[in-house]
Amino acid sequence: MAARTPNPSGCRWCGIGQRSHGRQWTQSAGWHTWEQPTEQRVLARMRARRAALKES
Repeated sequence: MAARTPNPSGCRWCGIGQRSHGRQWTQSAGWHTWEQPTEQRVLARMRARRAALKES
């Protein structure tokens, strides 16, 4: 089973959408609230989703 790719416009740290985020934990950011992803991160996530679609 392929790993899920994060929402391109989701949180900078974890990829969860802003409306359902709340406070989340990640190893890299610890406890955090939703934070806007960088343009580079959005682009990388969109490319990863496209690649995952081609593989399936």
